[in-house]
Amino acid sequence: MAAGLTAKLTANPLDSVTTMTVQIVTLLVGDQEFDSPKTLAAFALGLTLFVITLILNIIALHVVRKYREQYE
Repeated sequence: MAAGLTAKLTANPLDSVTTMTVQIVTLLVGDQEFDSPKTLAAFALGLTLFVITLILNIIALHVVRKYREQYE
Protein backbone atom coordinates (compact mmCIF):
# COMPACT_ATOMS: atom_id res chain seq x y z
CA MET A 1 0.00 0.00 0.00
CA ALA A 2 1.43 3.33 -1.02
CA ALA A 3 0.10 6.74 -0.12
CA GLY A 4 1.02 10.15 -1.36
CA LEU A 5 0.50 13.60 0.04
CA THR A 6 -2.63 14.57 -1.88
CA ALA A 7 -5.73 15.10 0.20
CA LYS A 8 -8.51 13.80 -2.00
CA LEU A 9 -11.09 11.07 -1.54
CA THR A 10 -11.77 8.75 -4.43
CA ALA A 11 -13.28 5.33 -4.99
CA ASN A 12 -10.35 4.26 -7.17
CA PRO A 13 -7.80 2.38 -5.00
CA LEU A 14 -5.03 3.15 -7.49
CA ASP A 15 -5.24 6.95 -7.08
CA SER A 16 -2.90 8.63 -4.64
CA VAL A 17 -4.36 9.55 -1.26
CA THR A 18 -3.00 10.64 2.09
CA THR A 19 -2.88 8.89 5.45
CA MET A 20 -4.20 10.41 8.66
CA THR A 21 -0.75 10.67 10.23
CA VAL A 22 0.69 12.53 7.24
CA GLN A 23 -2.25 14.92 7.35
CA ILE A 24 -1.63 15.58 11.07
CA VAL A 25 2.02 16.39 10.39
CA THR A 26 1.22 18.74 7.51
CA LEU A 27 -1.35 20.57 9.65
CA LEU A 28 1.08 21.05 12.55
CA VAL A 29 4.10 22.24 10.53
CA GLY A 30 5.10 25.79 11.36
CA ASP A 31 4.48 28.18 14.20
CA GLN A 32 0.74 28.29 14.82
CA GLU A 33 -1.46 29.25 17.71
CA PHE A 34 -3.18 26.52 19.69
CA ASP A 35 -6.70 27.68 18.89
CA SER A 36 -6.18 27.97 15.14
CA PRO A 37 -8.43 25.79 12.96
CA LYS A 38 -5.46 23.86 11.56
CA THR A 39 -4.23 22.87 15.02
CA LEU A 40 -7.70 21.89 16.18
CA ALA A 41 -8.21 19.83 13.02
CA ALA A 42 -4.92 18.01 13.66
CA PHE A 43 -6.00 17.18 17.22
CA ALA A 44 -9.39 15.99 15.95
CA LEU A 45 -7.66 13.71 13.44
CA GLY A 46 -5.41 12.34 16.20
CA LEU A 47 -8.40 11.68 18.44
CA THR A 48 -10.22 9.95 15.58
CA LEU A 49 -7.19 7.77 14.87
CA PHE A 50 -6.96 6.87 18.57
CA VAL A 51 -10.66 5.95 18.80
CA ILE A 52 -10.50 3.76 15.66
CA THR A 53 -7.43 1.96 17.02
CA LEU A 54 -9.07 1.48 20.42
CA ILE A 55 -12.22 0.00 18.86
CA LEU A 56 -10.21 -2.40 16.69
CA ASN A 57 -8.19 -3.53 19.73
CA ILE A 58 -11.34 -4.15 21.78
CA ILE A 59 -12.85 -6.20 18.93
CA ALA A 60 -9.62 -8.19 18.63
CA LEU A 61 -9.60 -8.92 22.37
CA HIS A 62 -13.16 -10.24 22.21
CA VAL A 63 -12.33 -12.48 19.25
CA VAL A 64 -9.23 -13.87 20.98
CA ARG A 65 -11.16 -14.55 24.20
CA LYS A 66 -13.92 -16.30 22.28
CA TYR A 67 -11.60 -18.69 20.46
CA ARG A 68 -9.35 -19.21 23.47
CA GLU A 69 -12.33 -20.41 25.55
CA GLN A 70 -13.48 -22.64 22.71
CA TYR A 71 -10.18 -24.52 22.39
CA GLU A 72 -9.25 -24.90 26.06
